[in-house]
Amino acid sequence: MTNPLLVRHPAPHSTESLMGYLLRLSEQNGYSTPWSLCSFAAMKQNEFRTSGLSVKKLAAIVSRPYSELDAIAFSAPPGHSRWARLLGNPVVPTDLDVTGPAFCPQCVTEKGFIEAHWHLRLMVACPIHLRIAALACPVCERHLRWFRPGLLECECRASLSHKLPPALSQSEVSLFAVIRSRALGCVSGWENPDHLPLNQLMAMNLRSMLSVIRVLGKYRLMANGNTATLDQLQIVSAATEVLRQWPMNFIQLMSDLGEALPASPSGGVGRQFEGIYRALFKNKAVEPHQQADFLKSAFVEFATNHWGRGFVDHKLIKQVSGPTRRRYVTQSEFAAKLGVQQRTAARFLKAKQIAADRVRCGRVERVIVDVSHDIGPGTRPGRILRNRVAARQLGVPVSVLNALRRTGELEVRHLSRFRTGWHEKDVEAFRGKLLSLVRSTVELEFGSVKIITVGAIMRNRHYSSGVKADFVRALLSKQIPAFGNENATIGEIRIDLYLYKKWVETAGSQAAGNTRTPTEVAKSLRCDRGTIPGLMQLGLLQGTRTPHGLRIDEDSATRFGREYVTLASHAKRLGTSTRALMRSCKQNGVYMLLVPVVRQAGPQPFIRVADLASLRRSVQSQIQGPDSEKTPRQLAGSG
Repeated sequence: MTNPLLVRHPAPHSTESLMGYLLRLSEQNGYSTPWSLCSFAAMKQNEFRTSGLSVKKLAAIVSRPYSELDAIAFSAPPGHSRWARLLGNPVVPTDLDVTGPAFCPQCVTEKGFIEAHWHLRLMVACPIHLRIAALACPVCERHLRWFRPGLLECECRASLSHKLPPALSQSEVSLFAVIRSRALGCVSGWENPDHLPLNQLMAMNLRSMLSVIRVLGKYRLMANGNTATLDQLQIVSAATEVLRQWPMNFIQLMSDLGEALPASPSGGVGRQFEGIYRALFKNKAVEPHQQADFLKSAFVEFATNHWGRGFVDHKLIKQVSGPTRRRYVTQSEFAAKLGVQQRTAARFLKAKQIAADRVRCGRVERVIVDVSHDIGPGTRPGRILRNRVAARQLGVPVSVLNALRRTGELEVRHLSRFRTGWHEKDVEAFRGKLLSLVRSTVELEFGSVKIITVGAIMRNRHYSSGVKADFVRALLSKQIPAFGNENATIGEIRIDLYLYKKWVETAGSQAAGNTRTPTEVAKSLRCDRGTIPGLMQLGLLQGTRTPHGLRIDEDSATRFGREYVTLASHAKRLGTSTRALMRSCKQNGVYMLLVPVVRQAGPQPFIRVADLASLRRSVQSQIQGPDSEKTPRQLAGSG
């Protein structure tokens, strides 16, 4: 039965504070303090000071259904006697502040009631009006109490509807907005310019979210060296600093905490950072544990890519989903990554080819390997071929196969560089690359073209493996066209013999440092091979002696060929002999260069190219003279 002294019985709002509702009810019924309601409900004043405030007695005097008041009550949820709740969200009593009012006067002015989220200890600022919550009277400066005349009126009768200037950063506003939205069960579009993990926080239950914010704020302040008594605004501001640019600032927090550890910490990373690790991942307040996956991912990212002074529990790594790239791995993981045995991996680490550190774990030590540098691909699933098998499949010698691997033409993408042999996929890919050269060209009529196959070139014992490897490179770069084959094998790829010989000649010259053999130079100068040493003695040709024989500088041979020509090369054209032309040169004063020839009595005569025309005219004039019936040879002899 309703007490006749209670005239008005307004219904509570769905998001209203229970204490704020009692204050509003007292104000609307004209009482100076909610203490009168306590008297009507036969309640003691101290019952209003705990989260276990019973609403059954209140329901009897406000003439409202019990369910309406129970929806905004603080009493423990079923099965959790030591807990409390806020609008149905399970929390612990320490998360709430039932006795100390905190609210935003502007929100109360606009809405007409105090929202329930102001009972949260961390909720010390308004994300809507960007101001700190009102905690004290601006006139008497005393802390506010629930036992006052009205929502916006102090015990001293001063108005609490004052406005304060904005005092929050955008990041703090975003975090307070998430707390408010999660407590009230509403979703609002908030701005997030600093990239806080708002969606991940919103996916957590209220208790877990509050716990995570406290832990992050507390350890950020500890890392900053702040050991004084902390207020709630400092904790939220410090937590905001960690959550900004997620997970970069969380990783920075862990690095700052790591600076306080010994130079050689022992155990896993979870053991080394036991305080924050247990507070985030072993805390019963953060349940279910899947809600902390984004925190675990950030912790694993720090431990495997930034810390490098401890190993990470495999169970923790399996719990998180995200990028598999890891900078720091154990020796066994390093061996598995490369597809080699642990003793092979240990041998490379001992040789200091890759950075590694030892971390003590109990009585043993574990090796932590830094794989940030490029160590090449690991071994992929597939058959590993030996050198001879791989060379036989490609139709090239083993030496050529290794040369192509060293220079990168045969790419190794499926096999670790620490393992010998050849991966079948790499061999097949290279084989397909060579055969594609044939398929991309037009078939020619081979009847008029002399050909040679790739197999015949590879079987030629006169060419070194370097020349053969260069030939394959020229084939891949299409310097030498592939005309076709019969049975789709590399060995039967057909090459124009003339183009191949021309390439061999050019390649040999380039390989020898732009030099040529005496035979090649003699052929180009149309002289005897034995003349080449004499030209070198006269300084007209430059050359060097190598382990493989005499090599003539090609530029010097070209210059000499432009200035001099042998008489022998023109004697046949003019229908005479070399001796006859030598006598003609003497008669007409044409300079002759006489070069000694090895193992011959007589020298090899050369004349200047500029004198060749006058020599021809001299011979022609003798033919057209009075003895024109005689041959040039007879004319030269009679002279």
